[in-house]
Amino acid sequence: MLSLIAIEKSFGATRAVKAVTLDSAPGTVLGLAGENGAGKSTLITIVSGAVTPDAGTISLDGKTIAPGDTNAAIGLGISSVFQELTLVRELTVERNLLLTSAPTTAWGSIHRRRARQAATEILNRRRLAIDPRARVGDLPLGQQQMLEIVRAVERKPRVLLLDEATSALGASEVEWLADLVGGLRDAGTIVLFISHRWDEVVRFCNRVAILRNGELVSLADTAVVSEDEAVRLMTGHEAVESSFPAKLHSNDAIALSADRLKSRVLRGVSVAIKKGEILGLGGLVGQGQGSLLEALFGAHSLAEGTIRVGGKHLDYLTPRRAIAAGLAYVPQERKTEGLLLAKSVAVNMTYAILTQLRSVLGILDPRHEDELVSAAIGRAQIRTRGGGESISNLSGGNQQKVLLEKWLLTRPSILLLNDVTRGVDIGTKRHIYALIAEIARQGVAILWYSTDARELVGVVHRVVVMLQGRINVELTGDDITVDRIVRASVVGTANQGEADVHVAH
Repeated sequence: MLSLIAIEKSFGATRAVKAVTLDSAPGTVLGLAGENGAGKSTLITIVSGAVTPDAGTISLDGKTIAPGDTNAAIGLGISSVFQELTLVRELTVERNLLLTSAPTTAWGSIHRRRARQAATEILNRRRLAIDPRARVGDLPLGQQQMLEIVRAVERKPRVLLLDEATSALGASEVEWLADLVGGLRDAGTIVLFISHRWDEVVRFCNRVAILRNGELVSLADTAVVSEDEAVRLMTGHEAVESSFPAKLHSNDAIALSADRLKSRVLRGVSVAIKKGEILGLGGLVGQGQGSLLEALFGAHSLAEGTIRVGGKHLDYLTPRRAIAAGLAYVPQERKTEGLLLAKSVAVNMTYAILTQLRSVLGILDPRHEDELVSAAIGRAQIRTRGGGESISNLSGGNQQKVLLEKWLLTRPSILLLNDVTRGVDIGTKRHIYALIAEIARQGVAILWYSTDARELVGVVHRVVVMLQGRINVELTGDDITVDRIVRASVVGTANQGEADVHVAH
């Protein structure tokens, strides 16, 4: 039995966890649900030993776990997969898998042949088709997430902590994880599972603990808690009928077109986006969606292809030139690609528009900056003490709102979104959906990659599904369904072969 008794934790003036008491028996998958800032991740990090609670005790089989001691937690069989990955991006897959257990030679150096063999066996056993020689930083985020999970599971944990482990995974990868967690559950492992997707909580978990503002408000079997009841408990409000705003008609004018984009990942991708259109990008993780978005923003090297914005050809595209042409890109990994974690909310929100904040003397105008930041905080309903607060103090959902507002302050004509709702709660998702719909209504063209097929069905006007670096299928109107998106993610078109694929408009 894993027991948490009267756990308390504050960060400055913010009381993150308030006297939480709960337990979990072997063979139980316990879901932790709640909005961003409800205390879920704080509880996970406390159980892992990475954070010391202000009060309360944690025990496993009646043995108290020393607070704030990760070694003690690991020694008792507790493995963690945190929301932010802990892989060493500069090292290979095999080095990351065997970081603390690599076989060595008689001279103490790593035995490379045996290490390669051991890593390959782990990958095969866990059904991961990843080259053990690949540099982790070059892998798609979804594959990095799966690798992190495998590394934790290979420790044969008695307790496995999964904090938003599905947030970067597509439908087939979530299926993979469900099989993995099911096997651990049947073997008697205790799993604590955090997800903002209620259907995943029901699918993975026997029981669910719902938190609101740091307090435990419900602990029950998942079978007896409906989604509407869960939303009410998480937010304190009744669930609305639909999370998705109405889809409005787009303009016929083409805002952006790309023709035959080729790179080490892309294999002849042609696509066009109309003004006011939300075009969805679907497909399994790592099929080129992120590379396409980065290529359009000048951050992914192309071997061939042309990109036009408003009919004007963009030569030698770089991010700086893309921004000047009216493009904005919200990356998938906010903490390593989108935010300056050591800086304030205000700095993170305005550093893409510094030239607009200069006075006639060329220096920054702090009054203008304060006005813009205050307006953005109010508009996005960001929970913060103000523009001067460190961005690292904010919850994931509020950090995501800051990242979105940063790019919206540039007033883009084309917005590129890379899994923008990853790891945020249902309330924040609804805010983002409404915000994006309003931006599209104003004529902004939006290209949106999401690992959640249901999200694409609810939000976008068209969906193009990518497979092996190509556009495999385009779906419109009533053809945009979860089943069709998932099917197109794994089944290639009959006449695709090695030819370039073009999308009809």
